[in-house]
Amino acid sequence: MNPERVFQILTAIGLITGGWLYGDYWKKSTSARAETEEASSLRAENSELALRIDELDDELSRVRAMLSKGPYPVPDDLVSWIEQDYNMVFLRPPNVRLASPAAIRDVAEANLRLIHGQDGLKQENLAWELIGLIPSGQRLLGQMIMINSSVKGIFDLTKERILISEDFDPLSVPDRSVLVRLLGQLLSFQNHPEQEWANRDEWQAWQAVHTGAAAALSARFLKRSYTREEAEYQEPEASREQLLNDLPPAVQGFSNFPFMDGADYTRFHYIDSRASYAQMFQSPAKTTAEILHPNREPIPAPTITFRKSAQTLVSRNQLGELGLRLWLEPFAGVMEAGPLSEEWRADAYEVRSLNEQITLVWHIEMATEKAARSLHAEIKRSLLTPIRAFQEGRDIQVSQYGKRVTFLNSPKAP
Repeated sequence: MNPERVFQILTAIGLITGGWLYGDYWKKSTSARAETEEASSLRAENSELALRIDELDDELSRVRAMLSKGPYPVPDDLVSWIEQDYNMVFLRPPNVRLASPAAIRDVAEANLRLIHGQDGLKQENLAWELIGLIPSGQRLLGQMIMINSSVKGIFDLTKERILISEDFDPLSVPDRSVLVRLLGQLLSFQNHPEQEWANRDEWQAWQAVHTGAAAALSARFLKRSYTREEAEYQEPEASREQLLNDLPPAVQGFSNFPFMDGADYTRFHYIDSRASYAQMFQSPAKTTAEILHPNREPIPAPTITFRKSAQTLVSRNQLGELGLRLWLEPFAGVMEAGPLSEEWRADAYEVRSLNEQITLVWHIEMATEKAARSLHAEIKRSLLTPIRAFQEGRDIQVSQYGKRVTFLNSPKAP
């Protein structure tokens, strides 16, 4: 091959290689410019979205601020559905407002003081420790405030209004179910108000009717909504359930009673007839025993009296069949506690003080003398030893006479 031909071949290869390299460079440089332009465009769009989100957050904050000062809109169709379900009408438009956690907590405390009196829970705290319902060192008022404020919403008994949490989501089925429950409570309270109760047991029964009916209503709403939307069930107020799990069994039992046993009681009357359901509100149960046994006729309660004493009366109350059951269960077990507590007919306790020394006397009236003997034997077998172990400085005794069992907790003699 002559030198000229070699030069021509090398020149062609060089031109081809140079062209390829230049093309590759051009493509890369063009791609880089395009990527830069695209990145700039994306950054601009991002910036616009961020500004829009900030604007929406500001608008949402303003809306929430407005709603916290004025009524929260409740859909008319929801109001109509609840009225139809209850066969009642709202006497006044529902007053629903958004509220901060602090505001909900304040209402929880105000409700408790209305129900139990200014110092009622402090007095119960002392009595429950002496009986052995709760360990010593508990703060019952604080625990009950936490339970009743760890919720998505609360019914304010003092002002007949509903407060719902600031993070309430109107598109969430669980959140809406909470609103339905609170509207149910408001509706029944407007039609059948009550603000005085003779003792804890009577209040627990009243609460079981109103809160239980509302809880059953909420369950019907959840079932209907989840069926329509084919969604899985979610716990509406999980934080409350988690909190309850860390508290003494008696506190859990008293707190869950209206939502569980109360709901079952109201379903019994709801299924029976409209007349039975209406009568349930017009003549509410007076004892937890009536709630626990809806198919049993109310049994007249025998009168319990106490001996005259020079000691100063600190408090007097009644725990009812529910309280007796919750007292027995952790020590005797559910299988023993159930049948024994069903034989309850009346009870009352007094806490008295003399020279800063506290004495508690609790009388429990049973259905028969045999039932009283069985309760007395179970208390001696299962409860006295552990209760005495936690109260070493106290003299704790139990006695039985006829149908009555008496639990006595007094200071040890020097």
